[in-house]
Amino acid sequence: MIAGEPNDVRLKNVNGQWIVQIVENGKVTRRLFNAQDLAESYAELQRMRLGLPGNPPILEENPVDERRERLREIPDFVIDDVLELAEYSDRGIVTTLVDTHGGRLRLHLTAVTSELLCERIADALERRYGK
Repeated sequence: MIAGEPNDVRLKNVNGQWIVQIVENGKVTRRLFNAQDLAESYAELQRMRLGLPGNPPILEENPVDERRERLREIPDFVIDDVLELAEYSDRGIVTTLVDTHGGRLRLHLTAVTSELLCERIADALERRYGK
């Protein structure tokens, strides 16, 4: 607890990982993200929830942007099927994606991450095919 501290949301890059720090009613919570865009989206949602203006400040401890380099190293995961299994975990709903070679990827989605995922897919489709 930080008594008397105003509500705030901050974003920090530490060794290629992104930390979103939220101060709400004197209580500090932190969430760790591997992707900058997810961290920024989560921070923006928290700022809106708390009624804070503008974008959160980004505090850089690691000024080199390694994100583009890491993205080049990650192969595409082409989805061939989405299994209709109704599973739930402590994080939310679980869905299983199957690639063209039969490899499976299990996604654990919370309400926030599933909403972000749907928005990103919709944005990508609009960019590719128009509105």
